[in-house]
Amino acid sequence: MSDRLSIRLAAGSGPTFGVDDLSCAAATLLGCWEDEGLDVTWTPVHGGVAAMQAVLDDVVDVSYGGLGPVLKFRSEGQPVRVIVSMARGLAQNLVTQKRITDPEQLRGCSWALDGFGALSHHMARLLVAALNIDENEIDWQAVGPPPERIDRLLADTIDVSLIRVEEAISLNHDESNNLHNLLGFADLKKLVPVQPHGVLGTTEAYENDHPEELVRLTRGMIKASRALHEDFSNFKKVYDHYVTVPVPDEDVRKIWQQEHDTAGFAVNGELTHGHWRDEMDLFYKLNPDLPRVTREDVIAENFVADALAAIGVVSGEDAPE
Repeated sequence: MSDRLSIRLAAGSGPTFGVDDLSCAAATLLGCWEDEGLDVTWTPVHGGVAAMQAVLDDVVDVSYGGLGPVLKFRSEGQPVRVIVSMARGLAQNLVTQKRITDPEQLRGCSWALDGFGALSHHMARLLVAALNIDENEIDWQAVGPPPERIDRLLADTIDVSLIRVEEAISLNHDESNNLHNLLGFADLKKLVPVQPHGVLGTTEAYENDHPEELVRLTRGMIKASRALHEDFSNFKKVYDHYVTVPVPDEDVRKIWQQEHDTAGFAVNGELTHGHWRDEMDLFYKLNPDLPRVTREDVIAENFVADALAAIGVVSGEDAPE
């Protein structure tokens, strides 16, 4: 590898990583970015909106966050672009107080979010729509990353929140709390089959001025996703290093199998036309007042294309058409 380069990333997941964010964590721990000659530094922020704003403020070079904030900022005229997807969906459960036993009872409930417009809000809005509940019937509250949302759930100062699947499992194993999974991973997949997910995004200026950094970033990201998809031992190594909530080993295996079997890892960088058409259609249905941008406006396709030309395409739902 030629001279080493550096890049600054904002993590919308905050100071912790979960299964949803594990490809980014894997790219670091498994040396995928290091092997590309790329030195990555992380800045934790609260939510994808804050991550994208950190890019615009030149605090960092690239954001990790949900696809929603990138679409929103671009629709509002900001020169931001998606570089690569780091997942194809979410690994979450809907956790509620035990007194809530039916989705119909979500009407009028308080719902903890990472932040307004962030990934947790995007998915929650899609879920509420799928349940035929008006958004105005929910008391949305911006609380912060998963640890803060869990604290509020445990204190019974919030009724419901989407929580990372491993955290939901841990809460379920703790019989001392009054929480339960109202809707699990499979339930959410049925209700919201096309789910928002994490992407890496940057500005047009950085894209134009630092293409080599983004080429290396993209190759490393895809290699990390493949490592997690192809080998449970890689997943377990990264999981054990970054995820601190106590979960039995057999459940960790089930989490990986779930992600593997539902094509949750973006093994080809997930920029396929059908997937993104569906994602953008759903986003603008939720946000009809935003001017719609085109795929070409918001996605910098060349970095994934160049990465796949170099490392090859593998079989998967995100293989290029």
